[in-house]
Amino acid sequence: MTTTLRTLIPVFALVTLVVVPVSNARASSDSDKAQIAAMNQQIMAAFNKRDPSAVMAFYSDDPDAIFFEDTIPFQMNKAVLSKANGEIKSMPDFHARMEAIDIVTSGDLAVMRCIIRGKWIDSKGIMHTQTSRYTQIDRKEGGKWLVWHEHFSVPFDPATGKAVMNAKP
Repeated sequence: MTTTLRTLIPVFALVTLVVVPVSNARASSDSDKAQIAAMNQQIMAAFNKRDPSAVMAFYSDDPDAIFFEDTIPFQMNKAVLSKANGEIKSMPDFHARMEAIDIVTSGDLAVMRCIIRGKWIDSKGIMHTQTSRYTQIDRKEGGKWLVWHEHFSVPFDPATGKAVMNAKP
């Protein structure tokens, strides 16, 4: 065996060890991204049907899971978030949609970020609209992606300290 061949065999072995797992991870990532995108379509459909139980079925039961919302209290566990989401039942003509969705996955964790545009009519018949920032961390539990952390917020105007309900990204 020549010196060149002896040198190249370990190099080819190393390249094979590095490239094969990366290509498998990328294939898994595409599948995971599709699953997360489908999960979020189902979450939005459940919100738009004003079905808080269906929404919460996509959230982790892990006691360390935490959710940051745009309301007070802004930090919630699943039980408090579930109760807060129950309010959507009483909102006539509620509708929300996700835009500019970006999903990144790595193993059993994923990050999804997007813009959420919502509109609803309050109990006095007044139409409200809101553009929000949303970041979601998902964790694969028992082979299923679940929301493990979320951050839902509305930008504010530093000059007035007031929320800007329809800010442009």
